[in-house]
Amino acid sequence: MTELYFGATDNFEVAKFEDRRVIDEIEMVMSAFDCVLPDDAGIYCSSDITTGKRFYFEFLLPHGARSEEELKQKLGEHRHKQLKTELIQANVARGMEFTEKLRERGLINLVNPGPFFARGFDQQHYLYLWECVIIKKIYRVYFNENWQYSNGCTLEYAIAMQKGIPRFDDLGNDLSLPEAIRMIQAAVEELRGQGLMAGKLQHNLALLMGLGNKSRQNHE
Repeated sequence: MTELYFGATDNFEVAKFEDRRVIDEIEMVMSAFDCVLPDDAGIYCSSDITTGKRFYFEFLLPHGARSEEELKQKLGEHRHKQLKTELIQANVARGMEFTEKLRERGLINLVNPGPFFARGFDQQHYLYLWECVIIKKIYRVYFNENWQYSNGCTLEYAIAMQKGIPRFDDLGNDLSLPEAIRMIQAAVEELRGQGLMAGKLQHNLALLMGLGNKSRQNHE
C-alpha cells in the first residue's frame, strides 16, 4: 500500500466487517483506480461530505447542540441517523455539481469522492482511502466553496500540501498555504463564537501551521 502522510496506520478502530478486512477492501479499491487512472494523472475535487458549514449551521445549531455526539443524545439514534443521511445526500449532490462545473471548464480525469459508498466504512476508513488516492493518483486539487469548515477537506489540503501539488479554490484561483490557514482560522473562530466544538478542524489547522513552519525553515 501507499505510505501515507497523516493516516499513519491501518490499525483501524473497526478493522473487520464479519470476514472482510478493511485494508483488503481499500487495496481492492486502489486496484480499480489503477485500471482507469495512471499515477499522478487525476484532479481531485474536494468537497464537504460528513461535516462542513451546513453541518454546523443547519445540522447542529438549529437543535442547540455543540457537537454531533450531543445532537445524537438530544435526538436519539434513529432521528440523528435520518438527519445525518439527509445532510450527506445534500452535500454529495453539491459536490457533484462542483465537479460538473470543473468538467465544463475542460478539466479531465476528475475524481469526486462523494458518490463512493462502501458498506461498513466509517469516516476513518474513507479518509485513509482518499489519502491513498491523492498521494498516488492526483496531481492537483480543487476545493469547493466553504471547504475550510470541513474536517475532510482541510485534511485533504494538508495532504496535497505535503505532496507539493497545486491547490485551487472553486473559481480556479491559487489557494496558497497562508490563505488556507487564514480561512481555517476564521472558520474556527466563527464556530467557537457560536459555542460549537471544532476539535478536528483545529487539529487540521495545526497540521497546516506545522507545514508552514517546516516550509519556512527549508527556505532559510
